[in-house]
Amino acid sequence: MRATYEDLLAIAMRRAVEAYNLACFDSSDLVAGWRATLSATRHHLRWLGVELSVEDFACGPGEAEEGPLFLLARAIGVGADLLAMQNGTTWSVLDDDQAVRAARSEVAAIAGMGARATITRLVSGQTKSGAGRGLLYGHLVSVLVELESLHESGVSEIGSLGGLATRLPREPVDKWSHISRLAATWQVAHEATSPRTLLTRDLRSTTAQLRTVAGYLTHLAGLLGTPERGQLGEFRSLAESLRAAAAAEARLGLAWRSRLSDVSGRSDSAAEAAFVRLLEALQRWLSEGDRLKRRDEVVPDAESAGRVCGVVDELAHSGHRVASHHEESVWFVIHAGWLFVPKFELAKRDPEFDARPSVWRLRYPQPAWVRTTRASCFEQLTSSLAEATSHFAEAAAIGRRVAGTTEQHRPFGAHFATKPRVLPPPRWSYLASDEPVPAIDDDLPGIDL
Repeated sequence: MRATYEDLLAIAMRRAVEAYNLACFDSSDLVAGWRATLSATRHHLRWLGVELSVEDFACGPGEAEEGPLFLLARAIGVGADLLAMQNGTTWSVLDDDQAVRAARSEVAAIAGMGARATITRLVSGQTKSGAGRGLLYGHLVSVLVELESLHESGVSEIGSLGGLATRLPREPVDKWSHISRLAATWQVAHEATSPRTLLTRDLRSTTAQLRTVAGYLTHLAGLLGTPERGQLGEFRSLAESLRAAAAAEARLGLAWRSRLSDVSGRSDSAAEAAFVRLLEALQRWLSEGDRLKRRDEVVPDAESAGRVCGVVDELAHSGHRVASHHEESVWFVIHAGWLFVPKFELAKRDPEFDARPSVWRLRYPQPAWVRTTRASCFEQLTSSLAEATSHFAEAAAIGRRVAGTTEQHRPFGAHFATKPRVLPPPRWSYLASDEPVPAIDDDLPGIDL
């Protein structure tokens, strides 16, 4: 399954607790670890609508990248990266003010525990004395005050924001999660492919890939759809949608015989290579020699059935996204005028084409194939594409229901938002007075650790 934003916050909190418990025994670079933690926290909070006013701590060295504070910084940064990987579909979850406030409070609590861990080590005597220690202490006090102002006790759960999922499933630990990850990698490879680089063989190859995925998904739906396991109607609907998608892809394959791309060059499609790896994994899992495995060999018990439902979800989702990208790519090459059609096909739709005089037409033989941007010449292509995408969308929706991931928001596409939508708050002083911060060896004001 995919890690969600809620999972990442839980990991970050665990890293914060570890940093706090190991504070007095940590031998790594304190300044460097805290700088990394504050930088990751600042970046994370920006995506949650807040700009920290406190400046970075600039005194003293800080180069080592090890220790519990660096693990905390990495965990906070992963959550920020997930918020940054948004497109038009998943960006809407950040419009939920209540969820954003709850997430902001959670991140502030996590970072605050990291700041307290830093103070604990600072006052424990494990660090070398120096002029920068008092400055670091004052800086940490300022950060804590600001983070505590962001932490709201009693706020509700992070709601829809917690269901925001990573682009790829978790690292594979078994055959099921391995196939899910290969399916997601196949999807990402297609989304990263520009339609400007596609040849006819690439477009036809994608058609064949989708038809193959629909076939394997139909087989899995048949294995899972038994009365004793429940959801029989869902799996029947899934199989029907996939059969319709495969039929549309078959018609699309026939249409490609009379429509050729004008893009020249060699095709080295990363998406096709990713699909080959996915296909090999599916064949190892679902077939033995020339036969497909029986139900008891693939889904022997309820636990494996749940895991297979997760694979169906990922495969159907990836198939839908690849079908959508395929449809967008074909429309792009049509509008760019990169597809050839037989001359008589264009002449039927443009009566003036065959009678249009020109010096070139009088002196040279006429080609049997011509290029055009007239959409009516590609109706068989475009209608089959739209039908296949629609059926894959239905299959993906059913796959999410049977796997229980309906509430997940999965980023997709190659274009993401690049700037967080935040307004920096007015700057203000976090210290009670302008008096200089006392040295670390002097009597320090109490901090609730």
